[in-house]
Amino acid sequence: MFSKALFKQSCKANGIMWAIITVAVCFMLSCVILISGGGSIGEVKDSMQDTIIKEEIESQMEARAINYYNIANEGLMTFDSSFTISLQAAITYNVKFEAWLANEPSRSNYESDEEYVSAALTWKNSMPQATVLVEQAYLKNFNDWKNSMPVQSDYETVEAYTQALTVWNASKPVGNTGVVKAAYLVGLNSVKELELKNAKKINKEATEDSKEYKELLGVVMYNINPSNEFDSFYTSLNEDAPSNYDVMSLVSNATDSSYLTSDERIAYITNRSEECSSIFLAGNMSSEENVNLMLSQLAKYNVTKEKYEAFGYNYTGIKHLAKTTLLSYKTRYEYEIKLINDKKTNGEYANEEAYKEAILTMQNTLKGDLSNSLLSSLPKSVSEALQEVGQMDLFSLIVGSIFFKMAGLLLPIIYLIMVSNNLIAGQVDSGSMAYVLSTSTKRKQVVFTQAIFLVGSLFAMFAITSITSCICLSQVLDKVETSLTYGKVLLFNLGAFIVLFAMSGICYFASCYFDRSKYSMSIGGGISMFFLVATMLGLFGSKVIPSIVRLDALNNFNYVSIISLFDTISIINGTNAFIWKLCILVVIGLVGYILGSIKFKKKDLPL
Repeated sequence: MFSKALFKQSCKANGIMWAIITVAVCFMLSCVILISGGGSIGEVKDSMQDTIIKEEIESQMEARAINYYNIANEGLMTFDSSFTISLQAAITYNVKFEAWLANEPSRSNYESDEEYVSAALTWKNSMPQATVLVEQAYLKNFNDWKNSMPVQSDYETVEAYTQALTVWNASKPVGNTGVVKAAYLVGLNSVKELELKNAKKINKEATEDSKEYKELLGVVMYNINPSNEFDSFYTSLNEDAPSNYDVMSLVSNATDSSYLTSDERIAYITNRSEECSSIFLAGNMSSEENVNLMLSQLAKYNVTKEKYEAFGYNYTGIKHLAKTTLLSYKTRYEYEIKLINDKKTNGEYANEEAYKEAILTMQNTLKGDLSNSLLSSLPKSVSEALQEVGQMDLFSLIVGSIFFKMAGLLLPIIYLIMVSNNLIAGQVDSGSMAYVLSTSTKRKQVVFTQAIFLVGSLFAMFAITSITSCICLSQVLDKVETSLTYGKVLLFNLGAFIVLFAMSGICYFASCYFDRSKYSMSIGGGISMFFLVATMLGLFGSKVIPSIVRLDALNNFNYVSIISLFDTISIINGTNAFIWKLCILVVIGLVGYILGSIKFKKKDLPL
């Protein structure tokens, strides 16, 4: 079956060409891996990806800063309105309650205990009824105070007890103190109702235990800071805790219905919202929990904690970002709201609903202008393409899809076209086959030996390229971020060899079928070159090319080339889809060699 003499003859005739092409392919491969892995491609890709990531993160933070600011403003205005309305009702109730307290029976005014008890019961039952929330809050504060009366047995000395009793009496929640405290509690309750309502707009199933409600309520409560409850949050961030929320101005201007919408009050609310919301956002987003959550979401972009910190998203950086965003928002808002109010004055809005809708539209527009990222400001197709490039493994694309699937196949295809022709058709055409067959060499030995040489020379070629690619890869792996491994590179070499095996089978069949070199090379070589050119054109329509430069119509060329069965993307992604496709190529090659051998053994030769 195998002829050593014929094999040596083939080696001698084609060895120099094999050596030149092998060296050329290895040189090209070395240049591609070393140059593309030298860091320049990685730096460009990383720079683009980092820009996109920073734009998106900052966009989200800017949008959240504006949201927190608007939530705080709405919450504080709701508190002011509720406090002011409740204050009036509390004042009226306080007058009744103090009058009732003043009529409390004294034991000294009654001759017997029975009379005193009866009078006390009558007095107690005449207490003004608390029918609305602020009256109930007022009464609750009084009862809580009364139940907290010091007990003498709890103190070691009479002096200590007397001092505690004095302090207790001074905290009696009646008069101005009781009225303000009751209205304050009602104001806080109105804020809670508002934020629960807003939370349900986000999530219909939201409750007081839901994340949405707690976040919305927290934004307002950290602004009001009732009873200095959140001082520790501010001090933990090396910030001064905000002063008590100003309700005394509301008390002083309780009878002035225009005070709530005055420039003075609005300026107080917006300034407090700007400062406290910036701190609240920066404190939350720089917390370890949220940083880890952000890193988990950015893991697919290979963003490490060190890189994230290098972006400057620490407490100081986030607070600065929030402050500058809100300063721009406030300035633009003041200008735009003046224009809207002028239109309202001129009667350009049909009703109050149209006026409110104009304000809402303006707020959304401002938010979009100030917080839209680079990608969101571009057409959708362009932004998606930029994201795609930022996430793409360009090094693997160049090595796998461009070199091993196209550029690296060109010279080996030329080699197999010429050699497959020289091995059979060329010798028949020149007459040297007559000399070979005039010896003891049989036709089946000829086709088997020549097939072994062709396949063996291709295998040897890619064995050397495999070694070359692994050596070169070892020099660049620490310079470029890539999913490429030694195993994947070896699979690229194996896949390229199998592609050439299939194409050599076609060329070998043509060489065995035709007696003239011009037919053998035109058919076998023409088909092989067509496959390569179709693959090159199809590349620009395939998904490995960013959509911004992809020509989808060219993808049709991939369906007419057997090289498309070499699925480099599957190898890069670590899936097994490439296996069955390579099996098809093996079958194509075997069929070509078998049919070619059968044809050569049976046909009449022009000897």
